[in-house]
Amino acid sequence: MPSSLLEWTVCSLLSLLLMSAGVPAMQHSTAQLEARALGLRGLSLLQAYQARAQAQQQHVEIPLSAIQHALKTDGWQFSSNFNDHSRPLTFYAPQGYARAGRLSMQKGELKLHWIVSAIGRIRYCSAGDVEIVGMTSCA
Repeated sequence: MPSSLLEWTVCSLLSLLLMSAGVPAMQHSTAQLEARALGLRGLSLLQAYQARAQAQQQHVEIPLSAIQHALKTDGWQFSSNFNDHSRPLTFYAPQGYARAGRLSMQKGELKLHWIVSAIGRIRYCSAGDVEIVGMTSCA
C-alpha cells in the first residue's frame, strides 16, 4: 500500500517530537546511573583498601591519584580534604581505624561524597542539588 508524501512527513514529524521529549529523560537517567555506579565503585575501593590494611596488619596510605585512576573519573571533578603529603588517606591496622576525611566528585549538578570516619566507617552520599535514586542525601 503506497503512502503519500504528506503521510510520510506527518509520521516523521511525530517521531521527531517523541524522540525530542524522550532523549533528555534518557540522558538524565543515564547520568543518574553513572553517578550511582561511581558511588558504589568508590565505596568498594575504599573498603578494599581498609581490608588490605587489616589483612596485612600494617598501615596503608592511599595516594589520591590511585583513587582517581581506579575510579576512571573522566568528566568528573575530584576534590578531597586529604593531601598526599601532609594529610594522606590512611587506614590503620589491625583495628581498621582511619584518618577521617572526605572525598568528593562532581559532574554538573551531580555531586558525590565518600566520608571516612576515624573509627573506619565508610559511607557515600549524594551532596548535589539533584537527588540520585538509590543514594542517601548527605544533608
